[in-house]
Amino acid sequence: MKKQFLTLMILAIILLSSVSQIQAEVKNKHILGEWLYEVTEAPYGYEKGSLIFSETDGQITCVIKLEAGELAVSNLNIEKEVVKFSTMVDGSEINVELKLEKDMLVGKVDTPEGLKTLTALRKITILKE
Repeated sequence: MKKQFLTLMILAIILLSSVSQIQAEVKNKHILGEWLYEVTEAPYGYEKGSLIFSETDGQITCVIKLEAGELAVSNLNIEKEVVKFSTMVDGSEINVELKLEKDMLVGKVDTPEGLKTLTALRKITILKE
């Protein structure tokens, strides 16, 4: 009887840890997709673009797409409704902290020139039949 109870407890622990890991993976999927951003005070070429969040091998990644190309994102951290990451622009590290508010990302960009406000809207894709 003790052996069966111990086996049942071990299975319950394994199941609970798997469920929490799955929930952690699922809860961040709300950020996936393309977000069109604007930073009105940013230098020309950086004031508009896209934040593209995708999933690769179970990990969420992000790329910043500009007219002139793409910027790699590092230190991506998504917890509940807060997204943080950094990127390099012209040799300077730029830190970004955003909060998901309804269907918008709103937050600050910490640059060598000071804090700037970033707003992003989810890009809507229309499916054609």
